[in-house]
Amino acid sequence: MFQHIEAAYLFLLVSSVLIVIGVLILLFLKYRQTYLTREKERLHRKHKEYVAYVLAHLDADQPLEMPVGPLEKLDLIVLEELLIEIAERVKGKHRMKVGELFEKLGLPELEISRLQQLPGPMRSDAAYKLGAMGYEKATPALFAAWESEKDEAGRYIIARAIARCTKTVADLRKMVENMIACGADSPRLLAELLQDSPLDLQPLLREWMTSEDHRFVLVSLACLPATAVDEGWTECLWRQVQSVEKEVRIQSAKRLLTVDELAADRIQALLTHPDWEIRALIVKAIGGWQKESYVPELLAAIEDENWWVKYHAARSLVRVGEEGFRALCEIAARTTRKETADLALQLIQEALREERSSLASAKNHSTRRTIYNDTFQRQQQRVIS
Repeated sequence: MFQHIEAAYLFLLVSSVLIVIGVLILLFLKYRQTYLTREKERLHRKHKEYVAYVLAHLDADQPLEMPVGPLEKLDLIVLEELLIEIAERVKGKHRMKVGELFEKLGLPELEISRLQQLPGPMRSDAAYKLGAMGYEKATPALFAAWESEKDEAGRYIIARAIARCTKTVADLRKMVENMIACGADSPRLLAELLQDSPLDLQPLLREWMTSEDHRFVLVSLACLPATAVDEGWTECLWRQVQSVEKEVRIQSAKRLLTVDELAADRIQALLTHPDWEIRALIVKAIGGWQKESYVPELLAAIEDENWWVKYHAARSLVRVGEEGFRALCEIAARTTRKETADLALQLIQEALREERSSLASAKNHSTRRTIYNDTFQRQQQRVIS
């Protein structure tokens, strides 16, 4: 019995000691966090004038000077935060100038050390900061960190840092190849990584556009800005509209439709393309062009077997002008296909309601309402009151 009491006392004693130790540790951590927060706030105020100096001298010919006086570890942490905020807001020579200042302060080497020694989120944080600094010499260390990273989000962060740090197209190619090999299936995300690079991507995008691997073609298409679609790109895109991969065909057609002047034979080929998605894209685009000369093509498209092609053809008829609106009214009044008639009537009524509620479209509304009433009176149909 006494042995059990002694064991209970011992258990209570050990538990009490552990609780006290735990409370002391928590109090220490809280005090340390409070102290660090206050110190950071103080150092932010201390370095405020230096940050103002950096911003004021970004356009100067002379390199940026170091802060006056000795810098402790916490000073460097605060300066790093403040300078990264600046680096993320500037581009070109201004960003390069801030990058040189990072090197003078020795911050890239500190982050490379963190990248190589720390696991998980802390390694991702180091990669992000190296990317913000644009430190070219960090590229090999970033590739090594990418190889050992198991988390998908962490790989994307490191890959973005590689894109921002490297000065060679070969590294960008390797980064994308690695990402695709490990299962990255979003061309848009990969395109966002590449667009963070200061390098000219055009040679790499042209190379991928002719790749036999459709995944690289999709990345190239996702990277391609509308302003870059010149005649050479138009031919590449047209070839890809015939690709065996459906997604490549659709994305290529989307890019083709950003071209200012698309040849009539190619427009016709898209209107009769086997993929309904591409037929829907072209009839929708015609509405944006607002040319009444395409009314016959839209009238043919509204009889398409796919509902989305019908829908966009009807909407485009409303948008191309009075002749298109008149043609849609004729379809609604005369067609024997209930689905087509209902769709046409729905879009006609929506257009009239929208124009009636807009003062800027009052004249257009009056003209279209007259067209609508005349058409349905001739067909002995009901009239919108």
